[in-house]
Amino acid sequence: MPVDMFETRTMMQALEEMKPPRTFLLDSFFRNSQTFGTEAVDVDIVKGKRKLAPFVSPLHEGKVVKREGYSTETFKPPYLKPKRATRAQNFLQRQPGEAVYAGSLTPQQRAARELGKDLTELRESIIRREEWMASQALTTGKVVVSGDGVEAEVDFQMDATHLVTLSGTDLWTDAASDPIAKLRAWKRMCAQDSGVAPDRVIFGASVVDAFFHNAKVKDLLDNRRIEIGTIKPSELPDGVTHLGYFADPGVDIFTYDEWYLDDAGNEQPMVPVDSIIMGSTRAKTVRAYGAIQDVDAIGAGLFEAQYFPKSWVQQDPSARFVMVQSAPLVIPTQIGAFMKAKVV
Repeated sequence: MPVDMFETRTMMQALEEMKPPRTFLLDSFFRNSQTFGTEAVDVDIVKGKRKLAPFVSPLHEGKVVKREGYSTETFKPPYLKPKRATRAQNFLQRQPGEAVYAGSLTPQQRAARELGKDLTELRESIIRREEWMASQALTTGKVVVSGDGVEAEVDFQMDATHLVTLSGTDLWTDAASDPIAKLRAWKRMCAQDSGVAPDRVIFGASVVDAFFHNAKVKDLLDNRRIEIGTIKPSELPDGVTHLGYFADPGVDIFTYDEWYLDDAGNEQPMVPVDSIIMGSTRAKTVRAYGAIQDVDAIGAGLFEAQYFPKSWVQQDPSARFVMVQSAPLVIPTQIGAFMKAKVV
């Protein structure tokens, strides 16, 4: 029996085999994924306190220590359902790169190629939105959702002290500024507020020159008696550059060249050019996926999934639609382990 390329499970398998677009923020700070069979997602927020064990005489009974409480936050992941229409003439015309005469594709082969292209682009648009969510959560402490029939704000309650804007002589472009001291203080603050020490700093495009041209940073790099780390810039895949490791304050420094189109059609950087993101790869976070709200998904037992592809035919005018649905939300449950600072 021939395989139906438009069958849901066949398309699901194709989606799982596809490589994602650039996802450095997700891969760095949101490595754990979890699917839910509900529209809303409940997450337990635990803030451990640094209590000391009480002293007691060996001749006395043990002292009861109270359990630390926790709070449960309910988040409702926003819904995404990009789709694309294909009409018969798309399968009758030569595709880009296809031989003009010998070896040309049949309409069925063109349909298969078009399906693969559509699934790839639709899934990439969703993953790029997830990366945008990660950027927003890390740089603003919230995700603002605005679209057809939906206006919402998911607030992760990032403290104001973790959203910093430098000015005057503190700006890293000023000769009197001390970027290393700032990084050291911010790392200490995050570790104190969350219990997890940051280990990565991501520089915006304009921050790199300001940092390495800063007088105090240059003095440290030029002073061979002080080992502050290994500064060997190296290109990594997907627009990432590892600038080096700073032993003081103990962080790896990266730049990340990736952009997205905003609602006005203008390209915007995932990391603001004038800012840095500091965070911990060990912090508790989750990439949550709410239930797929589609009767076909429920009937196929696939309502709890990261991505759900769907295809159907419209009879008049004749067209085939392909759609990928998802309900993603990045959740930094240890929000205190992250911070953003505007430094130039």
